[in-house]
Amino acid sequence: MKKEETHAPHERYHVPNLKRALEVFELLAKNPDGMTLPEISKATNSSKSSIFRIICTLEDCGYVRKNSDERTIRMSRKLAALGYASFGESNIVEKSMDIVRMMRDKIGETAMLGTLLEDACVLIEQAPGRYPFKFLGEVGMRISFNASAPGKAMLAFLPKDELEKRLSKMKFVRYNDNSICDMKSFRAELEKVRACGYGLDKGEEINGVNCVGAPVFDAHGYPVASIWITGPSERIRNEQLDEVGKLVRNYADMISARLGYGLF
Repeated sequence: MKKEETHAPHERYHVPNLKRALEVFELLAKNPDGMTLPEISKATNSSKSSIFRIICTLEDCGYVRKNSDERTIRMSRKLAALGYASFGESNIVEKSMDIVRMMRDKIGETAMLGTLLEDACVLIEQAPGRYPFKFLGEVGMRISFNASAPGKAMLAFLPKDELEKRLSKMKFVRYNDNSICDMKSFRAELEKVRACGYGLDKGEEINGVNCVGAPVFDAHGYPVASIWITGPSERIRNEQLDEVGKLVRNYADMISARLGYGLF
């Protein structure tokens, strides 16, 4: 009887360093608090020099990062973000859009759902407003962090190390005189968002257009998405922003609960 083969069917085509990198991913996923380079080397049965090169590559590409001790290495959120882009996004949409439509029906303006990319917020779905004149975005469009309600809403609740990394690379786009274009003012804005639970765009990207957004959290308390309302300042007046903000935050909390937030 022919002995059954146990090796992978395409083993002869494998790329050794890629295989090691995937082993490192799997190892770090099982050790969320991180591991040192010698620990990774021992666990993967690979040389320290080989693991060092792999870690340097992954760090430069944003997939791993070092803890404050500069020795412990752990996975970043980037791989998780790619997962949302490939399959998680549809799950968020499915669990969100009926509530987004409820928000649209309550307020009347266009309601949107978006998530984070590396350098911007991206629109993934929307419910058009009820007014004859309404604002619509193109699904997939990117929105600058410094001038968007959803961008502020998500950034404000990121883990501190991830927030600092994003802020260090952030580009301040000046759309008009309302745009926030300096780090000190932007940090102060994020503090306001943390205090009230929602972010505002008071004509900071488009004059005469106000937006109000709140973060959506997953089961681990990570801001995986944001929902927001967009409309002309004649209908979403500045004196109404806090009232609208509380409404938007309540709808965002409903979606967060569906994603398991608050259960642990």
